[in-house]
Amino acid sequence: MVLSADGVELKKLKAKNSQMGEYQSFLMDQVEKMDPSLTNLLMSREYKWKEMSRRDLSELEMFSTLDNILQERSFKDARDAFWWTNAQFDVSTAVTAFVRHKASSLAFRLESGFPDLGLYRHLSKNLILGLSNDIASVYFIMPGVTTRNIAVGIGHPLEGAYGLGFKFDTQTLGGQVNYMDIGTDFEVENTFSRKHLVIPASSGLFYWSNTFGLERKVLTDYGTSIKGQKKAKKNAVQELSKSRIWKTKKGTIYHGRLKNIKNGKAYIVMDKDGSAHKEAKKGRKWTSSSGNVINASLVQRGKVVEGEGIKKEEIVLRRKKDKKRVKIKVSDLSKSDQKFLNKLVWDGKKVGSLLIKSLSEEDQKLINTANASIRDKPGKGRRKIKIGQPYASLRIKAGFSFTQFVHGRVDPAENDDEIDVYSITDRINGSEAIGFYVKLEAITDNKKSKSYLQFNSSGSGFKSIGFGLKHNIWKSVHLGLDCALYPKGSSIDFRPLKTDADKTWTWYPGGEGGILLIAPYLSVQF
Repeated sequence: MVLSADGVELKKLKAKNSQMGEYQSFLMDQVEKMDPSLTNLLMSREYKWKEMSRRDLSELEMFSTLDNILQERSFKDARDAFWWTNAQFDVSTAVTAFVRHKASSLAFRLESGFPDLGLYRHLSKNLILGLSNDIASVYFIMPGVTTRNIAVGIGHPLEGAYGLGFKFDTQTLGGQVNYMDIGTDFEVENTFSRKHLVIPASSGLFYWSNTFGLERKVLTDYGTSIKGQKKAKKNAVQELSKSRIWKTKKGTIYHGRLKNIKNGKAYIVMDKDGSAHKEAKKGRKWTSSSGNVINASLVQRGKVVEGEGIKKEEIVLRRKKDKKRVKIKVSDLSKSDQKFLNKLVWDGKKVGSLLIKSLSEEDQKLINTANASIRDKPGKGRRKIKIGQPYASLRIKAGFSFTQFVHGRVDPAENDDEIDVYSITDRINGSEAIGFYVKLEAITDNKKSKSYLQFNSSGSGFKSIGFGLKHNIWKSVHLGLDCALYPKGSSIDFRPLKTDADKTWTWYPGGEGGILLIAPYLSVQF
């Protein structure tokens, strides 16, 4: 298949005879007559398949690696993100740079330290300059000029020397070999401690790896609808749990909080009109239907019985000018005063009932939404709310490491025209130099985010844990964070003097109490 401007186009179709191991070609004019659903399935690659071997590529008349343009899991995406870069140009303030040639698989690489060995850039100023392709990388190791100016908090940094290295990485196996020429001369003024130089003279790594697909649950269209219903119900319940304005279709307005719904009625705890109660108690002007005005405060409100058992409401007022009580029937008051009395009915405790059908369309909808029944539990025959969707690639590496740490010292020259004398006092060999290596690498399918978690441990006592992440924050700019933990107890014992075999000196990469180093950085990719 080839990728064109119009999409993916099927150019050639071959089938492999699993018994004979031979490929058989299909005539494309016959392929065009096949059931479209079958060809669409083949092109979708939404089924189990394996990576092409070299023999498979030759049978398909392809003699280079193929880029998988379909959304299937591939180790290449995960590997490229950490082997070099998914871009053509990648440079960062973490002292790394990768430049990939557009027309070939060659790339220039610049790195610092030996991160796969747990010797992160915080601990070492060694630079790696080399050339890489899809599988292998050859590089030159260049030491820093001085280790006096090292990251704050490092217990005892590593010294470096010139050397060479080689590493490779395939779908299942990978490794590296590094060698430094420790026979070089060191100057006292450029060392962290002239009596205790620690150098990773030779090192290696061999690991197995595998790549897995990571999925995340995403909402279906049905699930999105259910989520919207839940959110609307939650908001409606919150709205009804507090006091609000209720309107009837006739325009009457009530203030209160919904208590419950029963038999088609909404029972509302009506709010107390504080200003109206205060005005009635303090005193106001009351006007009768005949036009008489009395300035008085409200004392009592009740009902009286008149002829034929008809009850009529009346109020008792206290006139301000003579403090006498006056009884007035509510029906004899002006309409404005009658409306004012209606404000005094509710005291914030009484419950009033309103027919739901009499409320405004907005209030009815709010009540119905709050009391709606949402069926969101999965069951047989029901539509799915969430489905798994490919999200990222996770690559796991696990293997063995070998690091020969060398301890040396530099004795100052007696005369200015002589060089300082460097001598090796001890080195870590054998089983103590062998360790374990485990690393998890993850990158999202859109290549905007990646992260790693790494653990190193050796028989010598050296241990380190690394964690990092990187995320695209704007166009070609990425923000990253590298963390290196040298825990308490991460150390190596050396013999500092050849003449005294019983005396030892302990190297603590992060100090005796250990240290967590956090280093943010910026990266630009094109």
